[in-house]
Amino acid sequence: MFVFLSKLLTPLVYPLGIATLLWVIGGVLHLKGQSRRGQRCVVAGIAILMFFSNPMVGEAFLGSLEDDYAPAPVDSYPVVDAIVVLGGMTSPPRPPQLHVEVGDAFDRLLHAMRLLRADRAPTLVLTGGVIKYLVGSEMSEAERLAELAVEYGVAAEQLLLEDQSRNTHENGLFVARLLRERNWEHILLVTSASHMRRSMRVFSRQGLHAIAAPTDFTVVDKPFSPMRLMPDVEALRASSRAAKEYIGLLVYWLRDYI
Repeated sequence: MFVFLSKLLTPLVYPLGIATLLWVIGGVLHLKGQSRRGQRCVVAGIAILMFFSNPMVGEAFLGSLEDDYAPAPVDSYPVVDAIVVLGGMTSPPRPPQLHVEVGDAFDRLLHAMRLLRADRAPTLVLTGGVIKYLVGSEMSEAERLAELAVEYGVAAEQLLLEDQSRNTHENGLFVARLLRERNWEHILLVTSASHMRRSMRVFSRQGLHAIAAPTDFTVVDKPFSPMRLMPDVEALRASSRAAKEYIGLLVYWLRDYI
């Protein structure tokens, strides 16, 4: 039930979700004859959307998460038992698609394969189950990642799949079980930089010795431009990613996952 509710309600904490709720409330108040209060809600919704759509705001918000762990060359990491790759970057092939589709976070798998080729560990642990009613497929995230890894030249015997988890907490829980069965505990943890704070706390809570190997940095140095003062859909997306992570940290703390 928790997983279902989290997937259902998470969009409501995004700036667009909050703005939409304010607009709905404003409309209801207007219909009830409270036009002034309704107008305030509508204006507040517009203000929130404009604020979080500003590139400088979006970058600052997301950057506050991405700067927790600095990127490093793959050969600078120590040799460990396994490289754990968190899912959330692919979708299954659905008509008319013929192959697994990848998203922006595909850097996770690419970075993990670089670490593997640098001999930082002998095994890639690919994580992620599937919520069938959301994706319309029975192919798990771990299976999709394995298909892509093999396509990129990774040997099947170098892969270990954890294909039951549906969120970051379950990633840590189920991966820890697999590793303990093999007496492994030292890992390189690969996920997006903005997701690393929560992920490290989850895996550390499971008693694993995790070293952060962040990737998928989206906030980069840019020269100032007047365009950075204009509302932008990518800035809104960055703000939404950050909001999701901060709410996730709060919820995981309340549920004693971290």
